[in-house]
Amino acid sequence: MRKIFFLLLFGASFMVFESCKDDGFPVPPATTEPQFTYTISNDGFAPATVTFTDNSVIPERAGSVSSAWSFGDGTTSGATNPVHLYETAGVYEVKLVLVTTASAEVVETTQSIVVKDLNASGLPVFFTDGSTVYTALINNAAPIATSIGITTLMDSYGMAVDTINQKLYIADFDAGKILVANVDGTNLKDFRTGIGSPDAVAIDYADQKIYWDTDDGVRRADLANTDVTQFEDFVIGQANDPEGVSIDPVTHFVFWNNYDGGIWKKHVNGSGEVQIAGGEGGGSTIIINNRVFFDEYIASGDIRIKSANLDGTGVATVATGISRVVFGLAYDKKSNKIYWGDRNKLNIMRANTDGSDAEIWFSGLSTRGITIGKRKL
Repeated sequence: MRKIFFLLLFGASFMVFESCKDDGFPVPPATTEPQFTYTISNDGFAPATVTFTDNSVIPERAGSVSSAWSFGDGTTSGATNPVHLYETAGVYEVKLVLVTTASAEVVETTQSIVVKDLNASGLPVFFTDGSTVYTALINNAAPIATSIGITTLMDSYGMAVDTINQKLYIADFDAGKILVANVDGTNLKDFRTGIGSPDAVAIDYADQKIYWDTDDGVRRADLANTDVTQFEDFVIGQANDPEGVSIDPVTHFVFWNNYDGGIWKKHVNGSGEVQIAGGEGGGSTIIINNRVFFDEYIASGDIRIKSANLDGTGVATVATGISRVVFGLAYDKKSNKIYWGDRNKLNIMRANTDGSDAEIWFSGLSTRGITIGKRKL
């Protein structure tokens, strides 16, 4: 009986399998799916002409379809593939609405169109969502974020700008490398490979070296050396996973935050390695004047930014309620403001260094690494 039952079951299974076999015929779409692409003239700078192409998927049962475009600047169009001129810079939310007759569907899709200002000036901020590097300007206008063309990072958490040579150094954690490019994103190449898992990079202008963290220490390399394998161990045996390396140009100490707890520092000459503060751990540090700023995990959904004297005394809280561990703090000296990414809330925040006047500066990306470059005039 068992053999007969098995054969019957196997036969039934075979018939089910055969009935699900791909017969090579395309499956028609069940519902209308609005989609569109676009091209933009003048390299995206205003005035820019945008040509839209409707690529919507429309089933036969939908009947006739009418299109309604809204270009985000108060104008509209009923054309299938419209062309629209944006005369001023900004971020425009373009919406395509499709209305079908037979299937009585009303469906829509939206994309953001970025039109840049060729004459815009300000302080450039660079930030990453892990795979792509973006930039925006700090000025009196609302920030407009655009990719600088670096979009193939495996898992990036930290960056640093060489403001003297206008180079951007990017730590790619999963790739186990540091990359370097011009600040406009061109000439991207490997700077160091096979170096562990870097989360952050920091530049020592005095000694012309670059520092980064690994899972159990801190390493450094010569900026002028083009050998991708050249580096040396600076800190070893750190069991708590160092993160967020920064350098004080006055005292010449390197600071870092341990993911599992503790703020440390060590002089660039190799002396004075010491833990200066405790805490539950975090992912970033930055030196502002004579204080070290860092993030600390308090509880899920409550990461805090704190500051302390360079010896660890005088701890003060700058911000609370940040959604995830912060990988990257940046400082605008002119306005005396600190910037950080609140990843789960998709915000870049900023505040005075005492924590006052906290506000959302930019929204829409899960920002990790963040760094500020040289003012664009």
